[in-house]
Amino acid sequence: MNRSYRAMRMGDYETYIELTKVLQEMDDFVDAVVVEGVHDKEALQEMGVTKEIAMCSSGYSYAEFVDYLMSRYKRITILTDYDRAGKSINKKLTVRLEREGIKIEKRYRDKIGKIMGLRGYRDIESMNSLKKRFFAFIEH
Repeated sequence: MNRSYRAMRMGDYETYIELTKVLQEMDDFVDAVVVEGVHDKEALQEMGVTKEIAMCSSGYSYAEFVDYLMSRYKRITILTDYDRAGKSINKKLTVRLEREGIKIEKRYRDKIGKIMGLRGYRDIESMNSLKKRFFAFIEH
C-alpha cells in the first residue's frame, strides 16, 4: 500500500471516528432527526442513530410535516444535504419550527457538515461510503 493511499485511508478512519462520536452525542441529545430521503435515513440508521428519523419526502405536505414534528418533538436536528436544496429545506424548516417553539440543534448539522466536508462529502447518504472505507481500512 503506497504512502499517499495509506494517508488518505487514515484520513477516512479519523473522519469516521469523529463522525461516530458526534452522531452518538446527537442521538443521546435530540428527540428526532430530519433528513431528505430514504437513503439518508438508512445511512443514519447504519451509523447507529436510534432516534426517529423523519423524512421530508414522506408524502406529507410541508404544513402537515411541520405539524407532525411539532406534535411529537421538542428538540430536533435537521440533517438535510449540504447542497443548495438541502440548505434551503434546512433554513425553511428551522425558521418555522423555531417560531413554533421547537428547539433546533444546529450544532450537529454544523459539526457533521464540517466533518463530511473535509472528506469531500456533501450529502448525508455518503456516510455509507465513509463507513465502508473505514472497515476496508481496518481490515488491512
